[in-house]
Amino acid sequence: MLNFLINTLFKKKSKMFNVLSDKQIKELIDGELGINVIRFMEIVESMGINNTFVDLGVETGRSSKILLNNAIEKNNHVIGVDPIPAIDPTLLLNPNYTYVNADSVSTGENYGKDKSFTPSIIFVDSIHAKEQVLCELKSWWPLLKVNGWIIFHDTAWKGYIHKANHPCAGKLTGNTAKGYDTYGGIDWETPDFAVKEFFGLNELGQYEDKFIKVEHSAKDLGMTFIQKKRANDFSKYIANWKIVESRRNTLLKSFGA
Repeated sequence: MLNFLINTLFKKKSKMFNVLSDKQIKELIDGELGINVIRFMEIVESMGINNTFVDLGVETGRSSKILLNNAIEKNNHVIGVDPIPAIDPTLLLNPNYTYVNADSVSTGENYGKDKSFTPSIIFVDSIHAKEQVLCELKSWWPLLKVNGWIIFHDTAWKGYIHKANHPCAGKLTGNTAKGYDTYGGIDWETPDFAVKEFFGLNELGQYEDKFIKVEHSAKDLGMTFIQKKRANDFSKYIANWKIVESRRNTLLKSFGA
């Protein structure tokens, strides 16, 4: 009965709960996602109906709200994944949203057991370390449907200074305020290194071949959009996955995992 009432409420008042207002969009642009919100929203809109979208690293749910825009009308479903619960609880009332309070890599491996699971968009914004993103790519990239997009936040940290409305306003990025994060006494390379290494790219910019199309924005904290044109095993570009996975395990110890 409760689920029926919630579904009825959302269907009757979908504009109130399900569509981002101009004010909300402005707040997202003014925040850490920055001006890249516009291209992000364009891609979500372009995917049409009956999609599954995935949000890795939900935090409070800013990116999930973008993926949920018009989701009820379009029958799109969003899966948010984050092992550290900090989500806006109102998102959990949306019948088109599933929240998975678990590790993003193992979650991808579990969803991968279902061959019919083919998300149209995967948004990546979890731990800002190369090895974390590489392992997420290993488990999630094969699941992305052809013509779908994987989108990476935080791919242009170098030289970025946090905005005035950020707790670290006026400082460089990372918990070091030096443009990178340090955990367990180790300085970790940023997500852009993972994207380049996995896809065999020399640099992030506009690029296209028969397998992928790459769009990159260095504005704000950076966002990189990669469309899967044809299936390809990019994991072959990684020389030693055992080392990558071992380093990620070391990284996770700093988070109590």
